[in-house]
Amino acid sequence: MQLVEVLAFSAVLMFGVLARSPSIAILGGGFLIGKAVLNILAPEGGTVYRRSVIGYTLGGIFVVIGVAAAHFLT
Repeated sequence: MQLVEVLAFSAVLMFGVLARSPSIAILGGGFLIGKAVLNILAPEGGTVYRRSVIGYTLGGIFVVIGVAAAHFLT
């Protein structure tokens, strides 16, 4: 299941890059960051819900900052 999620998030990232849409590429990157943090926290323990909230919150922060930067720099 995780591999399918990573492939889907990577597809969003690649679509954004190929379509030259920074916002979509940043969104795909945010999804991948969220998934990575979720898996990095796995050895620490804790529920999947807790790790998901932490991971996808960090991914969301990346997306907000990235989209704002893309808006002001392009």
